[in-house]
Order: sequence, then C-alpha cells, then structure tokens
Amino acid sequence: MSAATPSPETVSLPVREMLVEYVQGRRLAEIIYQDTNGQVCLVHENIRDVLSRAGHDFLVLGSGKVLGVEHVIMIDGQRLTKG
Repeated sequence: MSAATPSPETVSLPVREMLVEYVQGRRLAEIIYQDTNGQVCLVHENIRDVLSRAGHDFLVLGSGKVLGVEHVIMIDGQRLTKG
C-alpha cells in the first residue's frame, strides 16, 4: 500500500497528525471502537501514544489499553475508519 492509500490497519498522514496532536496536547478524547467480541464501546480517555509495528498502527490509551486502528470507529465525532 502506498502512503496515499493506507490499508485498514494504517491511518493516513492527516489522521496521524491529528492523533499526534491528541498525544502532545494530552487532550481527553471520546473514542468509539469495536472490541474483539464485536461490541461497540465508547470510552473517554487520553491517547498516550500512536505506534506503528509490522505495517499496523495502534493507539495506546491512558489506561494502557492498546487498540489497532482498524477497530477504532470515531474519535471526537471524526470517523477514523471506512465502513
């Protein structure tokens, strides 16, 4: 995949920049994601870090929970994934 067309496991550059702003600003975010059981979950947490490993992007939340970006639906009302 090229940088212009990220796979579902990665985010585009503008989205990555937005996520880094959350990390640097230590802002509380409303995060909606789908857990491993398929349940839609809503949390209010800080995003502690954005990681890239083996072609996948991950969010590390303030609680220590790690989410693959393909499971994150929205952050503060902004859709992160297609679908």
